[in-house]
Amino acid sequence: MKSGNWIKSPWTIGIATTILGFLLSMLNDNIKDVPVLTTIGSVFNWIGHLLWTILDFDIKVWWIILAIMLLILALWIYSKLEKKEITKPEFCEYREDNFTHWKWTWNWEYSNTRSGWVVTRMEAHCPKCHTPMMNNASFGLNYTCPRCDYSAINDQCDNPVKIERVILDNIDRRIKKNSP
Repeated sequence: MKSGNWIKSPWTIGIATTILGFLLSMLNDNIKDVPVLTTIGSVFNWIGHLLWTILDFDIKVWWIILAIMLLILALWIYSKLEKKEITKPEFCEYREDNFTHWKWTWNWEYSNTRSGWVVTRMEAHCPKCHTPMMNNASFGLNYTCPRCDYSAINDQCDNPVKIERVILDNIDRRIKKNSP
């Protein structure tokens, strides 16, 4: 810190103000022949009296009920105003495609955390009966059809992470193709 900036520091100003307040209170108490720090004590007494008055205030039960109802109404109105209808862009129509091994379907949802549209609920469909398959593996890939018992593991499967990346790339390519 430079040699003149410490005077303008908020810490210096706060500490100096507190010390000056105590010194003036003590000076005032000495001039009036009153015990030390009675001014500060009287301020604390005044704050305590104010708190006691507020806590001792007679409140009607219907005031509390009315306040709670108004708070609930205000929160409800705020939640209705906060929800804005988000119009889906044109690419959200793209919700199914065939990839290396199977047909995949998915949905689009707007993500506030990512500030954009994300692919959700991706499902691989059985190549024999077109039923959505189940991913049975905790690691690796292992898909089984619940209808016809078709199953595929590892290299026989489409990787959902890669499929999502291809979906997003297909969208990018369509946008670039349609832009001037």
